[in-house]
Amino acid sequence: MTAAEDLPERTTDADDLAALGYGQQLNRSMSSFTAFALAFSMVSINTGIVTLFTDPFSRVGGAAVLLWLLVLPMVLTLVAVYAHLSGRMPITGYAYQWSSRLVGPHFGWFTGWIALVSFLAGTAGTAAAVGTVFAPEIWRHPTTHQIQALSIGCTLVAAVLNIIGVKVATRINNIGASIELIGTFVLVLVLAAGVLVFFKHTQGLAILTDVKPLTGKPVTLTSVALAGLLPVYVLLGWEGAADLAEETVDPRRAAPRAMFRSVVVSGIIGFVVFALLAIALPSSPAAFLTGSENPVLKLVSQQIGPFARALMIVVAFASIFACLIANMAVATRMVFALSRDNMLPASKGLQSVGRRSRAPVPAIVAVTVVAVVLNLLNSGLVGKIYAMVGLTYYLTYALTMTATAVAERRGTIPAATKGVFDLGRWLNPVVGFALLWCGIVIAVLTFPAENNQNAVTVSVVLVVGFLWWALVLRRRLNAGTAGPPGASRTLRGASTRPAEQNAGPPSAR
Repeated sequence: MTAAEDLPERTTDADDLAALGYGQQLNRSMSSFTAFALAFSMVSINTGIVTLFTDPFSRVGGAAVLLWLLVLPMVLTLVAVYAHLSGRMPITGYAYQWSSRLVGPHFGWFTGWIALVSFLAGTAGTAAAVGTVFAPEIWRHPTTHQIQALSIGCTLVAAVLNIIGVKVATRINNIGASIELIGTFVLVLVLAAGVLVFFKHTQGLAILTDVKPLTGKPVTLTSVALAGLLPVYVLLGWEGAADLAEETVDPRRAAPRAMFRSVVVSGIIGFVVFALLAIALPSSPAAFLTGSENPVLKLVSQQIGPFARALMIVVAFASIFACLIANMAVATRMVFALSRDNMLPASKGLQSVGRRSRAPVPAIVAVTVVAVVLNLLNSGLVGKIYAMVGLTYYLTYALTMTATAVAERRGTIPAATKGVFDLGRWLNPVVGFALLWCGIVIAVLTFPAENNQNAVTVSVVLVVGFLWWALVLRRRLNAGTAGPPGASRTLRGASTRPAEQNAGPPSAR
């Protein structure tokens, strides 16, 4: 059932959550703007552009910027399906909860496990980005240990902010997102004015048709596909707004809007900034995009001046640090959601919430430890972690699309209340395009030789998840001591069991 119906209105968001089987444990204080700021920070266009700007030039040349125009509409197919689901099941754990309730808790486990890995790797990758970009601003020739130290230090600060509570964490995130949004908009205006009037030497519009890779190798279908990964990497994480649904006011409406707005704004600004930076290059890419200095900061310094470079550093740091806070927030909520349903080892401890902060403190500590370990294992190199992030994100998207397609065929998708985003008869076509896009991205992140190791790493992660399910979790799920309340039953807008019976974790029922 997908058409909007006049379902019984919930008195409060807490009542809405109770109908899905849970009591209100987390602090519901996030406004619609905060939900957008969180999703926007998760995407963080500055994180991707500042850290990966050179990569497309090395594969295709300046023409790679046009790939944003292909990637953005395809990502919006994913957003549309997620918006369709988040308005019907506004609950922390998003894809895990949706897949469990639409298909079954066994399928939901694998969706949730891969989503958790993507958030954990995303937290570590963002922390590594802080070290990679800003360590050279502190040390002239930073060592690997110095990069790691900066990355880990910022991870610990983000953890403390999240432990204090969602109000403080989201307030800092709002400031960071606002600085990124305003700063990036100002950068666009300055770059546009400079390209048109003030800059003496630029590559001009001709750079957008340049197909000379920095490597000197010929352009192939594989190199084009790999160059397209920059906008793919940038346009990740927008679903964080759905993962914090239990801390958002009116999440049925706020989460879909936040996801759409964050992707549209980030996609358009990302394309414009990338294009203007390419056009503003003072010399050929081969001559300019070399050396140890960050190319974006170098370009801003040469074309606008050292003061502008300093402001760019402030904007970049604010945006990447906000992205780190947001990544940690969504990762900890996924740990909390899985633990609340007795799906993880040590679930009883990981599901607890601080009395005063109402933050999932044990989950925050666990995510922090994993992020630190990943940074140590990956030597602080952001590229290695980001490649794994992209693959796990798109595996999560693909599993969610599959669950939606199966549930739509069975007629088990909950109906939408009035005013909630609804794809209606367009659901199946949009899911089809989204699945096709997921298949393409997963193939690009798997089959090229340089991505084979990423595929192996993710395969190991999948095997770990499978072994936990086969040896322990399957018995819990079959016995009814794990999984979301009512996940094995058809859901049509409300839980099939009274909320009073389902307010605690499975282990307590």
